[in-house]
Amino acid sequence: MKYYNNTIKSFDEHSAMRQYFLLAFIGFSALLVGCGSGGSTTGGGVCPTQNLTINSNAPLGQNGVLKLSVFGVSEPKTFTWSRSDGWSSNEKEPQIPNPPKGTQTYTLTVTTNGGCTYTATSSPIVVTGPWNPCGLDSNVVEIDPFSNISFIDIDGRPNGNNYLIQANNNNLAIADFEFNGNQPPAEGQYAVQTGTGDVQPGKARVSVKITTQQPFTATEGTVYVAVDGTVTLVSFCNVKFISNNAGATNATGGANLKWRPK
Repeated sequence: MKYYNNTIKSFDEHSAMRQYFLLAFIGFSALLVGCGSGGSTTGGGVCPTQNLTINSNAPLGQNGVLKLSVFGVSEPKTFTWSRSDGWSSNEKEPQIPNPPKGTQTYTLTVTTNGGCTYTATSSPIVVTGPWNPCGLDSNVVEIDPFSNISFIDIDGRPNGNNYLIQANNNNLAIADFEFNGNQPPAEGQYAVQTGTGDVQPGKARVSVKITTQQPFTATEGTVYVAVDGTVTLVSFCNVKFISNNAGATNATGGANLKWRPK
């Protein structure tokens, strides 16, 4: 009887077969590293899956600052944020003062150093009318550091080519808010306008008269108008005022008024 001894040889560290497999593995690994991280590449490579998460400080009022951030992606190179109304940003964590009222979604595209691209869309972000401007109660106007006035009567009416919303406290104090046109102001943001005469579209003129002091006139800032059914809310915070009162050079003011037509 004959016995045959067939020996299967393993690869030693110098064998040609071992070197072949080692080179093949190194080549495959190099392809993965070149791809970087992301969802897709322009070169058609395969990128590892990563989960982008968009965070924000919403809900908030339109007198606040919307803060956006993203988590879940490594090696980011560029950021492209966008919104349906044309707003865009290339910042990593954009901050948006006075965001538009309503429900919005934000889209982010991230490109990594390795050439991979990710795209994510935020959950609905809700921005309401102004929240608690300057911490004031309803129907209060404040000129810091001079006066904090509560108003008992708020009315609206045409005033020449402007529309006037006026807050009155038995004539002891009067706050005037003037807007362009002969109709109540539409919801939106209005830059402060100085001077007299017709108010320009998209502008608002504000003055506060107190019987014991010289009038205060707004010079810089933004007035917010929000409409909730039949109620018009007019507010602002940190608006700059000038006056002939002593020490009024750096006066600032806030307002939180609710007007319902009679």
